Amino acid sequence: MEKSIYLERVENWYYNSNSLIVLAQLGEDTKNSSSTTDHSSFNLDEKNVVRVGDVLRTDYFEIKVNKVGLTNAVNTGNMFADLKPERDHLYLIINVTFKNIDTESRMPMDGSVWINYNGKNYQFDKSETILVDGWGLKFDQLNPLTTKTTNLVYKIPAEIKGEAYWQPGRSRRDQKVYLGNLK
Repeated sequence: MEKSIYLERVENWYYNSNSLIVLAQLGEDTKNSSSTTDHSSFNLDEKNVVRVGDVLRTDYFEIKVNKVGLTNAVNTGNMFADLKPERDHLYLIINVTFKNIDTESRMPMDGSVWINYNGKNYQFDKSETILVDGWGLKFDQLNPLTTKTTNLVYKIPAEIKGEAYWQPGRSRRDQKVYLGNLK
């Protein structure tokens, strides 16, 4: 039984598009990409670096980190969603308020925590998923001029110490919040 011309074209498109995706991914050098570039030049004097309690204005949001905490467990108020202590790990909790300053709804993103440890900057770009209101962003969209306050949680190694910054998702590379010195 012969394949139809349509099926053959679909198969060709599928293989060709997958080849392009693989080639595009092979061409990326993650060791030298902007996400892992040495950020040792963090500078509190930069105009786009703010401290906890100050407002960072991005293209779509005014973002304010209200408080930051480092703990060995996360109590969400729901025993099924709590994060239990894990050996050799701590949880960095960032309580943050996003205000949409655009003219249409926008989705805030978690972003990355950068920690300078032993002279090298480490990027923690995966926040913990906690399915309880007030924890995480869960693909929420904010209508214009509305706000959302939530807790973002990042799991980090207990051994890591040093200056920490948070770079909100969808912000420019130079827009950061100085979280303090983790001890």
